[in-house]
Amino acid sequence: MCTLSWVPAPDGFRLFFNRDERRTRARGRPPRITRTLAGEFLGPVDGDFGGTWIGVNRHGVAGAILNRYEDTPPGALAGRVSRGLLLRDLLLTSRSPADLVRRTRGARLKDFLPFTLATLAVGRPVTLIDWNGRTLRVTQTRRPGVLRTSSGSDQGAADKARRAVYQNLLGASRQPSPEALRRLHRSHLPRRGPLSACMHRPEAKTQSLTEVAVAGRQATMWYAAGSPCRARLVRAGRIPLDRR
Repeated sequence: MCTLSWVPAPDGFRLFFNRDERRTRARGRPPRITRTLAGEFLGPVDGDFGGTWIGVNRHGVAGAILNRYEDTPPGALAGRVSRGLLLRDLLLTSRSPADLVRRTRGARLKDFLPFTLATLAVGRPVTLIDWNGRTLRVTQTRRPGVLRTSSGSDQGAADKARRAVYQNLLGASRQPSPEALRRLHRSHLPRRGPLSACMHRPEAKTQSLTEVAVAGRQATMWYAAGSPCRARLVRAGRIPLDRR
C-alpha cells in the first residue's frame, strides 16, 4: 500500500514515497539521523518496530522498501522480522547501491515477508531488488517517474490507476518535474479511495509523504506527517554527504 517515484536532477535526484498503512499501526516518527558504530543515515522511523521505509546515508545511497502483497501468503506475519529493520541495517552499512545489493543477498531473507527494495545514488541507475519469498531478482532502470506501487486491496488495479494518473500529469513532457510528482503523490485521481496515490480506505490510508533530495554534498528530506492531500510537506532534516 505505497507509491514510489523518482526524477533525476543535474547534480542529483529526488525520490518520493507515500507510505500507506492500516489505521491501527503506530504513527511513524519524523525523519532524524540514526547513528551507530556501523554508520548513519537520515530517515523516518517506524513507530511499531523502529525500522524505516525510506532513507539516505552519508555516502549518498538512498533506499526505499515496499511490501509485495501479491506474493505474501495470508496470515504469514508470525515469526517474521520487520522489513523496515532490514532497510535500516542496509542504509547503515552500504557504501554504494552495489554494496547494498550484495548485503541484501547475504541477509537471512527467509526471515522477511516479500518486498521490493529500490536503491540509487547520483549518476547511477535505480536498482530494484524483488524478493518474492523464494527467489531474489535484481533489475535496473534509468526511466524516471513511478517506480513501484503496492496495494493490499487490488494490486493490479492500483498500479494501473496510479500509472495512468502519472501519464496524464506528464502530458507532452518527456521527463517529470518534482512538482508533477508531488501532485501525483497528493492526488485523489481517478477518485478518492483505494486506487488513488493518496489512498483512503476504511481500514487504511496514506500515513505520510517523504521527499528526498540528493544534490552536491548534501541530502535533504521533507516530510508530510499525515495524508498528503491535507498534511503540509516540511523540511525535516539534512545530512552531509561523504562522496569519496
